Amino acid sequence: MARRRRYVSPRQRRERARHIRRLLRALMAVAALACLMLVPGLRRRIAGAAREGLQAAQAFAGLREEQAELTLPAMEVYALQLGVYDSGESAESERQRLYAEGIPCMIWQREKMRLICAVSLSRETLDAQAPDGQEAYAITDSMEEVTLRLSAGENEVEEALALLRMPDDMFALLLQSEQEAPLADVVKRVREAARKAGGAHPENMLYTQLAQSMTNWCALMENTARQVDADTARRYAAVTMCTLCRELRMALLGSAPQTS
Repeated sequence: MARRRRYVSPRQRRERARHIRRLLRALMAVAALACLMLVPGLRRRIAGAAREGLQAAQAFAGLREEQAELTLPAMEVYALQLGVYDSGESAESERQRLYAEGIPCMIWQREKMRLICAVSLSRETLDAQAPDGQEAYAITDSMEEVTLRLSAGENEVEEALALLRMPDDMFALLLQSEQEAPLADVVKRVREAARKAGGAHPENMLYTQLAQSMTNWCALMENTARQVDADTARRYAAVTMCTLCRELRMALLGSAPQTS
């Protein structure tokens, strides 16, 4: 008995054709991912595709990411305050006046604007840094502990950890004496790290902004060192690096440390 052929309508043929095309596209996507995996430096693109839903990409060994935990410890510093202002305009005007007199300061903004000319981990050391002829008050500034988990490609985790730890590490060096850790050497270390990190992760805004902030810090220190004496330049370097430590914690925490 002859087999009767099943009738296939034009609509069914079109559906089959679309199904075959979808299968081919899926196979081509997997093949493309496999090729990209072999190209150095493109792991981030593959990982990004995987996060968007291409879970099959996770099967490739080259996509394995390392995870690490970073803790920026709580820190309490003593700061020498030369003035408190309600407006940024008034604080900036006084900052410029003091700078012209050879006393560079940073503006720490919380509920008010505070002019800070020196920082230290001990009150005794801070009192010795008070500029002559200026009324100054010692305040404490508490920075909260920050713990975060990082995920990055192989060989990138340590680089990211080192960059995020650098403000704290350099602040500790700047609190030492000029003989123990020359300012020029600290600036050199910061610049090299910032240059290396600058274009490494353009998709990570915090990472690139931190690298740019450190580059700007180096330029500021070199300019300051040409205009004031070595002791003043080092005090200002410590204040500005301490500020960077505070701002980094604020960015990671989403809240400001308390100033008293």
